[in-house]
Amino acid sequence: MNDKKLKQQLCLLALGVISLFVSNAALAHSGPLNKLALQACTEKARSQACQYEGVHNDLYIGTCQYMSTALMCVRNQPIQTIESDKDASDTTHKT
Repeated sequence: MNDKKLKQQLCLLALGVISLFVSNAALAHSGPLNKLALQACTEKARSQACQYEGVHNDLYIGTCQYMSTALMCVRNQPIQTIESDKDASDTTHKT
């Protein structure tokens, strides 16, 4: 019975170690930096306030921070939805 318990503990330990390596590799390869967030900090200094509009009418508000060697807008407030102008999106079809 001791051997069975030892094998089970070793398997759990091995799974834990593997999951740590996999999660670290996933974080290291998170993808390219957001171009809109980079553009929001052009001509700004570190820790200066910034904001940009995402592609889905979302407003991101934060401060400029260095990611790698690039200065980009890092959100520090909740994402806000921008109300689109209803008149501009309405289309009327006349027949």
